[in-house]
Amino acid sequence: MAFHPFELFKEGRRRKLSGIWDKIIGALAVLFIGIEIYGAPFGFIDSFILRGIFVSFCLCLTFLTYTGLHSTESDRIPWYDIVLAVISLLLGIHLAIHGPEIITRWTGVDPLLPIDWVVTATMVLLVLEVTRRTVGPCLFFVILVFVSYNFIGKYLPGYFGHRGTTLEVFLDRMAYTYDGILGTPVSVACTYVVMFVIFGQVFNAAGGGAFFFRLATAIAGRMRGGPAKICVMASALYGMISGSPVSDVVTTGSITIPLMKRLGYGATFSGALTAASCSGASIMPPIMGTAVFLMVDIAGIPYLTIAIAALIPSIVYYIGILLQVDFRAARLDMKVLADENEERESAWKVLRECWLYMLPMITLVTLIIMHLNPTVVGLVATAVTIVISWLVPGHRLGFKELYTVMRRTALGLLTVGNACAAAGLVIGAIMLTGLGGKFTSLVFAVTGGYSFLCLAMVALVCIILGMGMPVPAAYVLTATLAVPALLELKFSLMGAHLFIVYFSAISAITPPVAVAAYAAAGIAEGNPNSTGVEAVKLAIAAYFVPFIFMYRPALILEGSPFDIAWATAMACAAVICMASCFEGYLRGLLSSWERVALAFAAMGFIYPAWWGDIFGVSILAAIYIYQRVKFPPVPKPAV
Repeated sequence: MAFHPFELFKEGRRRKLSGIWDKIIGALAVLFIGIEIYGAPFGFIDSFILRGIFVSFCLCLTFLTYTGLHSTESDRIPWYDIVLAVISLLLGIHLAIHGPEIITRWTGVDPLLPIDWVVTATMVLLVLEVTRRTVGPCLFFVILVFVSYNFIGKYLPGYFGHRGTTLEVFLDRMAYTYDGILGTPVSVACTYVVMFVIFGQVFNAAGGGAFFFRLATAIAGRMRGGPAKICVMASALYGMISGSPVSDVVTTGSITIPLMKRLGYGATFSGALTAASCSGASIMPPIMGTAVFLMVDIAGIPYLTIAIAALIPSIVYYIGILLQVDFRAARLDMKVLADENEERESAWKVLRECWLYMLPMITLVTLIIMHLNPTVVGLVATAVTIVISWLVPGHRLGFKELYTVMRRTALGLLTVGNACAAAGLVIGAIMLTGLGGKFTSLVFAVTGGYSFLCLAMVALVCIILGMGMPVPAAYVLTATLAVPALLELKFSLMGAHLFIVYFSAISAITPPVAVAAYAAAGIAEGNPNSTGVEAVKLAIAAYFVPFIFMYRPALILEGSPFDIAWATAMACAAVICMASCFEGYLRGLLSSWERVALAFAAMGFIYPAWWGDIFGVSILAAIYIYQRVKFPPVPKPAV
């Protein structure tokens, strides 16, 4: 196939290898995860060296497992990718050997030696290439813009100008300090993220994913819209440990999407519901995906505090999705999963038979409450899961199964690891140019200092920067720029960071680049764009709940018990209004004027004023009473 220049603007494909190369990749994956398990939880390897080794393995495995161009053959590795993989490993060896010298050198004063020029420039270029291959062109071009700004800023007039930087200073900061590639995102990826991805893979291999699906089926299988509610619950439960919307879609969607389609839900709705449910898992405690670990380091807020604060908003989000599912099932008179005469497995029976699977989750939550290092917590929870796998028939994890888990973990980390390294380049560029402080002034200049407009602008930046990126990378980029602006508006530190986490998470389902929706559409055999639009509709709660907790901080537990209870009630009322408005159903079909009125009622609940609450509650109550009179309950026939 002839090369086309536009191929450079696409990501590569995962190779399908066999034979000796498959074994080599497996051996590298096991070595990679083995080093991480040894060095991350207890600090047996210096942080700088561990970060360098992590990036080195990510680069190496990417060149071996991803094609350079989308059209390239995926069953073999060309010679130049082998060379790049070897160079990547040599970078890690260099950083491991000379790490102590690099750490103690005086950045910006000690000149780069010839070997340092080669190492730093090579690292930057390789990170750019693997970012293009695995994450795609969006993040790649964002990096190029910020990197270019370092060198052309001195030629720009006025507000956006700066004094500029030299190539030597730039390479030094990007590769040999904690302000660039080996900065906070990579630090979090090679410690917290690795341990919890391992835990998720081990838990799923031990039968935990099947347990979650069985539990969700027992709870929701007989409900109205049962198959769709099973999808929501299973995605939320599994997503709590997977931390990746796309991974969650592929794992739970392969079961729930065909089930929903078989019982009458269309391909678009089935895929969209799966994408919306899986994206919300990134904001669902106790694990909340990988972005929360970055938030711990960037915001300086303890992990347990974040998880507790995020609990109520995440529950409200899933209430919104379940309400839309219920209203749609009632409006379309959808089937239940099984006939009423069939014997139904109870949730209590599932828990009684599979209670061992609760032990890793209990261990996880208990150790987090005890304020242990999250990396150690992830390792201990993984060990507990391996032990219980030997007590569950059919799911015993031996050496072969653990090898498969380590391989999947290593290859699954590539996208996140590469994106975190790339995000380090952007953060380093922002710090070198002082753009962070200027962004705050720019936000105030564009929005006139109005808080709602500022929040809307930050949300838009989150979604734009998050298009096609993993949630951690989107969060880091936006938090670096936008948090100072939100703090200037007197919003709390917790609220500002959670606001960005929310919109970074739902960027995975927001068109035009909705990666989770695309993955779900592939399974459902639906249109990706239609699936993305439908997913936004189903996840509408995620687009305004963050605004509610910014104006009502009691929703994230910043207030008295009464304030918390009232804010929760108003948020639930807002979700009910929006779900009814979008589905056109409350107790019966809604007219156009009723849907518009409910939309205005939902908006009234955002701002914490008594008149807004009275306005919203009055409209919701009036329409509900009117619907109750218009559609009286139908008595069940006597048996």
